[in-house]
Amino acid sequence: MANSSLTLSSLDFDTLKSNFKEFLKTQSVFKDYDFDGSNISVLLDVMSYNSYLNSFYLNMVASEMFLDSAQKYDSVVSHAKELNYLPRSNKSSVAEVNITFNTVGINSLVIPKGTRFNGINSNGSYVFTTNETKVLTSSNSTFSVSNLQIFEGDYFQDSYVVDYDIENQQFLITNENVDIYSITVNILENNGASNTEYKRVENLYGLNGSSKIYFLQGTQNGLYEVTFGDGLFGKRPLNASTVSINYRISTGIEADSSTNFILSDDLGVTNQGDVSVNSLTTVSISAGGAEKETIDSIRFTAPRYFAAQQRAVTNDDYSSLIFANFGGEISDVSVYGGQEVEPKQYGRVIVALKSSSGTIVPDYVKNKISRYLSNFIAIPNRLILEDPDVLYCEVNTTVQYNPNITVKSPSEIESLIAATIKNYSKNNLELFQNDLRYSKLVTAIDNTDTSIVSNNTELRVMKRWSPELNTLIDFSFSFGNAIRFIVPPTNQQQPLKHPPMFTSSPFVYTASDGNDYTVQMQDNGRGIIYLYSTTADDIFVVENNIGTIDYSTGNVDIKLSIKSYNGQYIIFYGRTVRRDIFASKNNLIIIDPSDVTINVIENIQ
Repeated sequence: MANSSLTLSSLDFDTLKSNFKEFLKTQSVFKDYDFDGSNISVLLDVMSYNSYLNSFYLNMVASEMFLDSAQKYDSVVSHAKELNYLPRSNKSSVAEVNITFNTVGINSLVIPKGTRFNGINSNGSYVFTTNETKVLTSSNSTFSVSNLQIFEGDYFQDSYVVDYDIENQQFLITNENVDIYSITVNILENNGASNTEYKRVENLYGLNGSSKIYFLQGTQNGLYEVTFGDGLFGKRPLNASTVSINYRISTGIEADSSTNFILSDDLGVTNQGDVSVNSLTTVSISAGGAEKETIDSIRFTAPRYFAAQQRAVTNDDYSSLIFANFGGEISDVSVYGGQEVEPKQYGRVIVALKSSSGTIVPDYVKNKISRYLSNFIAIPNRLILEDPDVLYCEVNTTVQYNPNITVKSPSEIESLIAATIKNYSKNNLELFQNDLRYSKLVTAIDNTDTSIVSNNTELRVMKRWSPELNTLIDFSFSFGNAIRFIVPPTNQQQPLKHPPMFTSSPFVYTASDGNDYTVQMQDNGRGIIYLYSTTADDIFVVENNIGTIDYSTGNVDIKLSIKSYNGQYIIFYGRTVRRDIFASKNNLIIIDPSDVTINVIENIQ
C-alpha cells in the first residue's frame, strides 16, 4: 500500500468526508466506502461530523483566547481585565432642578440620598433620584435648593457576609444594568459597631495594609465584582463582617431629554413636619445617559487605555483616559498643544470635548473630567477644556430625475434626499477633524434613487452667533477655510454692485442718524464688511465699515451694537474657495436639516 496521509485542514463536512475517501483509496481492506448506502459510508459520516465538530470547537476556543478575535462578551471582558481596563456600564441620565418648599414646624430640611422624582420624555416615565443627602437651612418656613442634580434610576443593595472558608468568594453586583459610577461600598464589622465606607481605586499606588479601598472588575454574565485588598495592598475585611454594596440601576440613554419633573417622595416623613413643594422648575433637561459598552468598543479602547499606563503625557493618553472613564458622556475628543493655536499657549494641553447627547458638554461633566485628569498630569494647571467650534453647512441642491423609471412623486424623492443628506452628516461629519468632501456628498445624493439623473449642489459654510443686545461688541470668529472674494474695479464706488462672498442673516441696527434699519452684512471684495438695507424702493449702505474679513484664513472681526434679531441667533455665510470644507483640530462640521434646501425637477431632454 502506498504511503498516504489524511488532509484535514478543511473545516467543512463535505471536504472532510472527501479526504477520508481519498485516504481509503490507498488501501485494499475496504471496498464500499464510495457507496452511499454502505455501512462504512455511515461510519465515514460519523467521522466527518466528529472531525468537523472538533475543528469548529477548537477554532472557537482559539478565537476566544485573544482580544482581537474573541466573540463572547465574557471573554472580551476577561482579556480587558488583563489590561486593567474596566468596561463601561450603563450610565444614568442627569438633570438639574430648582425647588422651593413650604414647611410647617421644621428648622432644617433634609433631602435624603435616593429621594425620588418622576420625569417624562417621548419614551415614557422614568424615576430620578438624588445621589447625596442635602441639608437645607432657612430663617423662615421657606426652603430652596438650586441646581439640584437628580440621576435616572432607583437604588438597590447587595449584601454579603465575608466567609474565608468559602474558596474564591465573590462579591457580585447582581444587576447588569448597574451604573458603576454610583456604587458605594460599606463594611460593617464587630456586629455592626463599625461601619466604614471603602473607596474605589484603580491601581496600587500609595496603598498600604490599612487602606480602606476596593477594586471593581468585570466578571461573568456581564456583571461586575467588588474585590478587596489582601492586607498588604488594601485592608482585608474581617471574617464574618458584612459587605453592603449600594448602587443605582439605570436604563441608559433612553431617559435622556426627560423633563416635567415632580417630587414623588414625601419629605415630611423624614423631616417630621409638613413639607410641600411650592415650585419645581427644570434648569436643564436630562442628558448624559449611556448604554453598556459594546464588545467592539472594549476591543478598541482597552489596548489604548493600557498604553496610557496611568499617566497623561501624549495626546493619545488624554483621549484614552477620557474615553475609558467618560465614554458614555463624551462621544469625541480632540487633544492638541497650546503651541498649535493663536495666540500661542506654550506648555498647555487643550482638550476639545463633544457630548454624546448633543454638542456642548455640561460644566459639571467638564469639572469631573478636569478633576480626574489632574491625578495623571505631572505639571498642574496646564489643562484647558473647551467646547467644539461648530461649522454649519448650508446645502442648496437642485436634483433632476427621470419620471419614466419611477413611481415616486417629487415630494417623495425630496424626502429621500433629505434623509440621505442627514445620514451623510451623521456618518461622515459631526466628529472632530472630519472634513466635508463635496464629491462624496453629491454622489450620495445621486445614489439616493435610481431615477435621479444629476444634481447641482451649492455649499456655504455658516457660523451662528447669539449676541448680547444693545451693547457694543467686539466679536471674532473663523470659518477655518479660505473664503472666495471678487475684487471690484477700482472705479466702482458702490460696493453693493459686487457679488458678495460673505453675508449674514438680517437683524435690526440703530444707525448714526438715530433710525432703526433691518440690515445685513456683506463684504466689499477688499476685506471690509459693511451693512446694507433693502426697502421696496431702494438698496443702500447703512454703515461703511463695521469689520474686516481675511479671505485667506476665513477670520472675521466685527464691532457693532445690535438692537434685535429674529430666532435664536444671527447666521454668517461664507462661500469657500474650494468645494470641500475642512475641519481644524477643534472644528465639528454639521449639516442641520433646517439648512438644507432641495428642489426636485423633471429631467427635460
